[in-house]
Amino acid sequence: MIEVRNLKKKFGDHTVLESIDFQVSKGEVVCLVGASGSGKTTLLRCLNLLEMPDEGSITIGAKTLKFGGGSVRRNDIKELRRFSGMVFQSFNLFPHKTVMENIIEAPIIVQSRPKAVAIEEGKILLSKVGMLEHQDKYPDALSGGQQQRAAIARALMMKPEVMLFDEPTSALDPQLVREVLKVIEGLAKEGQTMVIVTHEMNFARRVSSKALFMDKGFIVESGKAAEVLTNPKEASTREFLALLDDD
Repeated sequence: MIEVRNLKKKFGDHTVLESIDFQVSKGEVVCLVGASGSGKTTLLRCLNLLEMPDEGSITIGAKTLKFGGGSVRRNDIKELRRFSGMVFQSFNLFPHKTVMENIIEAPIIVQSRPKAVAIEEGKILLSKVGMLEHQDKYPDALSGGQQQRAAIARALMMKPEVMLFDEPTSALDPQLVREVLKVIEGLAKEGQTMVIVTHEMNFARRVSSKALFMDKGFIVESGKAAEVLTNPKEASTREFLALLDDD
C-alpha cells in the first residue's frame, strides 16, 4: 500500500529527514510519534508531495515516484495524490462555503462526479461523522471539533486508499478532542489504511497497529504500537514517553 525507501529531505543546509524506510500494509493504522521538530509532519507532507523529497522513493497504491534525478512531473504528483487524502491541524475549510459545498467541490471539479451524486454521497459521509445536521452551516458557525469532522468527510469524499492525519486534534480544546478521535477510531475499525501524526498516546496505543518513533529526522524505533509505546527498546523513545507521562 505504502512503501518509502531511503527518503531524504533538507531545508537549506538543515537535514529534516534522513534515510527514512518503512512500509504500510492495506488496512494498517500507523502512528508517527516524536518530539516537535523530529520530522513527523515533514514526512507526512512528503507522502502527499506537499513537500518534495530530495532523494529516495515513495510508492502509494499503484504509483511509485523516485526523487533526486530531476524535477517530478505535475501529472505524476496528481496521480500519487489521488491515492491519499489529508487532514490538517487547522481544518482548512473554505470559509465562504457551507459544509456540503466544502466536501463536494473536489469530487465535482477533480473527479467530474455529477453534483447530485456528490451531494448524496456527501450526505452519507456527513452522517457517518455526525455532521449531517450541519450540512448547510458555514465553518464560522461550527466548533473546532465539528470543523475537523467536516474536514475528515471532505478527505473521504475523494475515496482515498490512504488517509493522512497531521495532528488532527492539536488545534482543539480538550473537550472536543474525543469526538474527532472517535471518528478516526471508527475508520480504523472499518479497515481504512491510515498514517497519523499524534501526541495522543492512549489513542495511538488503542487504535494503531504500528508505531514509528522519530527523533532528529530519523526513525529511531518501529514495531507494533503496543510494544513501542508501552515497552520501548530505545532510550530516546523511553525519554519521550516519560515526558508525556509527566505532563
